[in-house]
Amino acid sequence: MFGLDCDIVTNRDILFKMVLFGIRPLIYLPSDLSIIYDKNIARHIILRSISFQEYVFSGFNMKETNIEAGKIIDERRKELSRLMLEARDVQPFDLWASRIGQGRESKFWDSTNHFIYLAEALLESDPDLFSDYVKWLEQLFIGFGFPSGALPSMLEYTKKLLRDILPSEMRTIADSYVDHASSGLGPVSADYKSHICLDGPLAELASGYLEALLDGDRSSAGKLILEAVESGVSVKDIYLDVFQTCQYEIGRLWHLNKVSVGQEHYCSAATQLIMSQLYPHIFSGEKIGKTFIGACVGGELHEIGVRMVADFFEMEGWDTYYLGANAPAVSVVEAITKYNADVVGLSVAMSYHRSAARNLISAIRKDCKDHKVRILVGGYALNQGPDLWKEMGADGFARDAKHAIVVANGMVSGSAA
Repeated sequence: MFGLDCDIVTNRDILFKMVLFGIRPLIYLPSDLSIIYDKNIARHIILRSISFQEYVFSGFNMKETNIEAGKIIDERRKELSRLMLEARDVQPFDLWASRIGQGRESKFWDSTNHFIYLAEALLESDPDLFSDYVKWLEQLFIGFGFPSGALPSMLEYTKKLLRDILPSEMRTIADSYVDHASSGLGPVSADYKSHICLDGPLAELASGYLEALLDGDRSSAGKLILEAVESGVSVKDIYLDVFQTCQYEIGRLWHLNKVSVGQEHYCSAATQLIMSQLYPHIFSGEKIGKTFIGACVGGELHEIGVRMVADFFEMEGWDTYYLGANAPAVSVVEAITKYNADVVGLSVAMSYHRSAARNLISAIRKDCKDHKVRILVGGYALNQGPDLWKEMGADGFARDAKHAIVVANGMVSGSAA
């Protein structure tokens, strides 16, 4: 029946006995519209009276399988990406092909990222990680004027590619992650709200600064900032209400296909240069005898956020050591030991670096156990769940540079922040 070498079972009691005695390796559950390839999985589903997707997403005895599936996808991501881009007869691959060789506007989306996010979701046993990425991609497709069927087509083709590289049990789980992301697709706005609020603090300065950067006028942008500081605006307010706000806004404009990746990179580089021009105002306070180390986890290249955090600590009188982007675990551990750090701040902007953050925290716990260093984490990737930082093993989480100071002071004083 249905071309399967097994009977179709609808009675849960009979199915339970079959699983216990190992009679059938392939079981169909009509209530879930899923084919279960592993009798042990089916046994857990029956015993706990849950659906297959609930089983997959709750992680019952599936952690190792998820990790193995994630590793396979990650190892073969380049091959999968190539196959995806060659599928010109499937939306939106034909659209991508027409853009190849035209710079950022052609490679608006690195197809390798698609499999990196899926692999990381499996490694973290978190289907929402991939789902959030797909929602982000949906908005990107709208910015490029792609038809509404483009993204569903891509997700279906993703499952087709996975059939050739994953064993049946892993493929079933990976497919469920893709289906979970597909179920979250829906009508979205072709635009979304600017991060610069007209009635927000320093809104006029932020608007002028952003306009100068987008015009490629770094000199005028820097002049606006230096004049504001000289007139009495605090460097901390400049960081939070101008630099941070404008970085968010530039990211939004890129997502909507209103600025190029070249403009985005120029704006970031200009902001970092202007930040350095403010250092006479930053490195002028008295020291309090505490040490902070700031770094991006391995692979993470978005460094402005943690640099702002390090500068805030410096302004608060801490001795700071900023290790920059893509900091190797061994370098972070060495710095903690060498400088006897009180707090180490780790930045995780991209969600597919969550496992790297988890591994770095484990390395710090293992190799710095003789030091009483506290681990503070932050970044966009950790904004996606209120307890992600706890699950990673960190001591605290900060929303931004200002909040990081509050949390860190609470850590070193022994009080809750």
